[in-house]
Amino acid sequence: MNGASIYIESLRNPDKYKTDKGEQMRTDILHAANPAGPKGQFHYHASFHHGIMGYSKNQKLAKDFLKWLHAKENFEPWFLSMKGFSVGATKMWEEHAMWKEDPVMLPFRTAARAFQLFGMRGPPSAKASEAYSKYIIVDMYAKAIQGASAEDAVKWAESELKRIYG
Repeated sequence: MNGASIYIESLRNPDKYKTDKGEQMRTDILHAANPAGPKGQFHYHASFHHGIMGYSKNQKLAKDFLKWLHAKENFEPWFLSMKGFSVGATKMWEEHAMWKEDPVMLPFRTAARAFQLFGMRGPPSAKASEAYSKYIIVDMYAKAIQGASAEDAVKWAESELKRIYG
């Protein structure tokens, strides 16, 4: 669930970031896909949404801009600078040669396939975004790891979600 920014920064400044043993941190970072559960593998990956409002007076210009932005020659420099973390919206990007250069980033190659928006089965909403932004699920696990019983951690998360969803 962690983004690649720490890893990318450690590549850009290898002598600035060290492990507790004094080695370059970039040598001690790995990424992994979320494990699949009984209903499949899902996660929220950094999503970049572009939309054109129906009331816009410049719809054609906006559409032309989005086509330009996502053309391979324009999107590729961004894709490469993020080492694939900003996954492409099409399968074409899964086949990019960049994936062979850095196995640490390989889990992001197919990240878009398991992507789910907040709310998953329902529409994305302010309530779903609030639950995510308050780290309720993350904090539930943290409470259990820090010594609370699993039951108490789940009860706490349930009460927090009920405050949001009513």
